Amino acid sequence: MKQKTFSMAAQLKKGKAAEKKFLQEHGQGCIERTDGRKGDFRIKWSQIKVELKSDFYAASNNLFIERWSVVNDAGQKNGGPWQSSDNDNKYFIYWFVESNELFLFDLDFFVPWLETVLPSLKKILVKNKGYHTEGYLLPKALVKKADKKSGYMGSDLSQILLFRWEGEGKT
Repeated sequence: MKQKTFSMAAQLKKGKAAEKKFLQEHGQGCIERTDGRKGDFRIKWSQIKVELKSDFYAASNNLFIERWSVVNDAGQKNGGPWQSSDNDNKYFIYWFVESNELFLFDLDFFVPWLETVLPSLKKILVKNKGYHTEGYLLPKALVKKADKKSGYMGSDLSQILLFRWEGEGKT
């Protein structure tokens, strides 16, 4: 079976539509969209940046964790949680759009934990026009049973969206 070649433009369009839907369904009036270059959302009262990964495979038992967003003859470029961390995002949300299943991660812990589990995960190459993306299948079951050192915070977004800095609003 021939591997499907993805169009970056089409994937970007799908992702932008998912961001809009996420904001409507989960934003709780607490987050706002950014320009998307170094994060997708900002928590309004703290300015903390949040990256959203939208997945459209409802029946998957895995999260696709992108390790390298671009791999070609010139080298490779960080992707997924690594890129989000490089861009000073604090949180990484993995959202299965169709099933509305959320996974919330603190990037300060998630990226180092991923480095320890990558060798045991299945590597996937995704063909794009002129380059490929490399990632790993991270089983949902592994995430859900991981300890706090993994950075997994569950699925309750209120723990980051409704938090206000101590002293905010006081004069």
